[in-house]
Amino acid sequence: MNQPLTSFPLFPLGVLPLPGEQMALHVFEPRYQRLFRELETNDLEEFGIVYQTRANPASSELPFYGGIMRLIFATEPSENGSRDAIVQCVNLLQTQSVHVPETGPEAMYPFGDIHRFPLWKQWALPEAVQDELDVLSAYWIKQGNKDELAKRPQTMVEAMVRYDFNPSERHQVLFNLSASEVENRFMEIIRFKALIVQQMQLEHRGQFPN
Repeated sequence: MNQPLTSFPLFPLGVLPLPGEQMALHVFEPRYQRLFRELETNDLEEFGIVYQTRANPASSELPFYGGIMRLIFATEPSENGSRDAIVQCVNLLQTQSVHVPETGPEAMYPFGDIHRFPLWKQWALPEAVQDELDVLSAYWIKQGNKDELAKRPQTMVEAMVRYDFNPSERHQVLFNLSASEVENRFMEIIRFKALIVQQMQLEHRGQFPN
């Protein structure tokens, strides 16, 4: 990991973006309006979306995980300052804390010291679940997924995006101490997803598995 970045701007949300993924945000809180103004004026180049949600108590355990984001596009602010934006994830982050400054003359966004987490580039797809990945690939092709026809995922992170890992599932994969534990949890979830797809296919043929 690289050295920590001090006072890196953070945006806690109930999502966990992964590298290469784009997402839309509706920015309405004054502190995040300030964040996006600074992104537009290039006072900031990046910010982090940290996965935190009451719906998943595990997201409050340390360390926190999230995505490092860059601004792609933002609409003009409305009268109350709110706006819509498109952002893209370019890396993963890990942090031990999210600091929320006290209210001042102008609301300040949260921040924290982070580690960039580039190891995801080395997380190749495990050979042990190639059959399950083939099942998911065939399913997505039937759903008309053109990306799947053009190129299969090359890493576990790409597969998590392509095969619809929800934020909780993504967190379960990332929240591990070693590469082998990351791989094992990824394989467990992939096998479950492939089983669901296979059961759906059996039901469509008139069979109803237990």
